[in-house]
Amino acid sequence: MATGLFAQKLPDVKVEDASGKTVGTLSMIDGENPFIVTFWASWCKPCQMELAALEEVAPDWNGGFPLRIFAVSIDDSRSIADAKALAAASDWPVTVLFDNKQRLAQAFGVSSIPQVFIFDKDGNQVYTHVGYVPGSERKLLKRLKKAK
Repeated sequence: MATGLFAQKLPDVKVEDASGKTVGTLSMIDGENPFIVTFWASWCKPCQMELAALEEVAPDWNGGFPLRIFAVSIDDSRSIADAKALAAASDWPVTVLFDNKQRLAQAFGVSSIPQVFIFDKDGNQVYTHVGYVPGSERKLLKRLKKAK
């Protein structure tokens, strides 16, 4: 059961990948494995802490399926260069996407970051959480296992 007001199917929105190529969000759905979508920004310290924490726990992932995390930056045109530089310099275990016009964030109803969503293999939202507290990354991965 999803928590929050915006339980939904993954919306079809165009975002950019790290190379600047436009990709559709429906490409996240593989029909076999659940996945995480987290919204972040270069100026958001809790966001960076969450992504670093996921980097630390990712090598221990033993969910029986691939760990797929999509980190969507909501940096606008003034700060997107900072977001791209930060993502390029990191070892985050994520696919970084850029939503500089915040169309995807609006479709999700994101009002505060970091905000995390878990989707099942078919792209149905099964969980959402706002904010970051150290240790919550392990709980997030447990919820991801339940989505399988």
